[in-house]
Formats: sequence, C-alpha cells, structure tokens
Amino acid sequence: MVRTRRFQLGVSAVVWLGTLAVPAWARAQPPAPEAKPAAPAARALAPVEPQPQRTSQAVLAATRIRDGDALMRERRYREAAFAFLDAEHAAPDHVEARFKLGNALAVLGYYARAIEEWEAASRLTQDAAIRQSAQDNITRARVKQGELGASPQAVGQPPGSGPVADTTRAQARRAYEQGVQHISQRAYAPALQTLTQALQQEPLLTVAYIARGSANIGLRRYAEAAADYQFALKLEPEAASPLYGLAEAYRALGRNLEARDLYERYARSTAADVRPELKEESRQKAERLR
Repeated sequence: MVRTRRFQLGVSAVVWLGTLAVPAWARAQPPAPEAKPAAPAARALAPVEPQPQRTSQAVLAATRIRDGDALMRERRYREAAFAFLDAEHAAPDHVEARFKLGNALAVLGYYARAIEEWEAASRLTQDAAIRQSAQDNITRARVKQGELGASPQAVGQPPGSGPVADTTRAQARRAYEQGVQHISQRAYAPALQTLTQALQQEPLLTVAYIARGSANIGLRRYAEAAADYQFALKLEPEAASPLYGLAEAYRALGRNLEARDLYERYARSTAADVRPELKEESRQKAERLR
C-alpha cells in the first residue's frame, strides 16, 4: 500500500466536507451522465521498442493525485475525479487516491460510487482516524442518497456511464482518429494530447485508452501506458490489443514474467483485433523471456 506523507499528517487533510470548503456542495448540479456507446473497431497499434524504466506506478499515482488536488481547489470536480481515477488505475491499493476519488464523486452527486471508494480506503488502511473519516463521509453520503432517490448518480453509475450526446461523441471520435494519425507519424506528444481530449469527451471509449497507451509507450511513459492498457482490459476483457500493449509496457518496466504471460495470451487470442504479425512477434518475445 502506498501513501503520501501529506496524507498521513492528519484526518483534516482528507475529510470530504472539510477540505472542499464549499457549503453548497450537495446542491451542485452534477454533469449529465453518459453511457458507454458501441466503440469503433479497435486498432492494434504496435508500440515502439521499449527503453529502460522511467517512472513507476506509485509515482504516476502521486502525480495524478497532485493534479486532482489542484483541480479540486479550482472546483473543477469532474476533471479532478478523472485525475484521481487515473491514480487508482495506476495503484489500486493507494488509500489516498481512493479516498479523494470518493470526495470528488460525492461532490458530483455520485454517492454510491463515493461510498465504494471510502469503503475500499477503509479496508486498505490501518489508520483509525482515516477509517473514522471515511465512515463519517459514508454516513453523510447515505443520507444524501436517500434524498436523491433513484437518480443515476445515487444508484451508482460512475461519471461517463450515461448517454453521450451525438455531437460530443462525434468530437471524441474525431479526436481519436487524429490521435491515431499522430501515432502513425510518431508524433507521440500531440497524440497524447488529442487522445486525452477524446477521453474527456467520451470517458469509456476503449480504443482511445488503447491508442493513448501506444502514445505513452512512444514517449517512454511506461507506467502511464500500463495504466491505460489495464483500464482498456477492464472495459473490454476480450480485446487483444491491450494485451500486447500491456506486455510491452511491463517488459519495459522489468516485469518480465507478467509480460511473458501477456504475450502468450495475445498469441493465443482469437479476438477480432488480433494482428497476425503481432501474434508471431508475441510468440517470439514470450520465448525470449523464458
């Protein structure tokens, strides 16, 4: 379990209502929920040859938590929620990431999801004060849940899980296609920017996570790439493209046993997005890691 020093200094640093200093948080209008639409056919983007490790999952989590803290101070709560979610993807056992994700979700009115995060934080920590803070927040959130009744947020739908407007979806797909084009030109920094824009517009667009993983590989940001591929697999467990990308990221991070398993899974996959040349390459790489 990873915690930052700031998180350990005291409960006042993490309490939901105390840190936000927004008495009207319960009346804030949450963004319109967005549902997961059918994603376009995934493109298996072959990452470039990995180089030595540059960052770790824990460093990535800490960085995204700092980003989320800044966004919370600016009252950009939806963006903060995605920053804390990135941190959780990178380090699922990170107490601070989960607690603060719960904070952001609560402000947005997603009380059921917030409760899940605070409960997870409580299970992961031995700090009695943090557990008490989580329980206090859970109690408040359950009261608000009852007041909201059966709203999408109250029943646990996460941000980005409801309908996406056609115009927003079109913008997301254009950004995705532009990002893919940048990758084909090895312009990885612009690709990262446009693919992130696509995901802000359509948060459950699996192929954009896969493509952003490839952009991160190109920038040698292997921990970030791993987080993207892992979440893509969570969204579409049967997809093959994230298997290969995650194998590349893990190999660059020195996690060779996990990389070998992923290469072997890709080589065995019969998914629609499998590329024959990458199947053979995966077999060879798996064999070299034995």
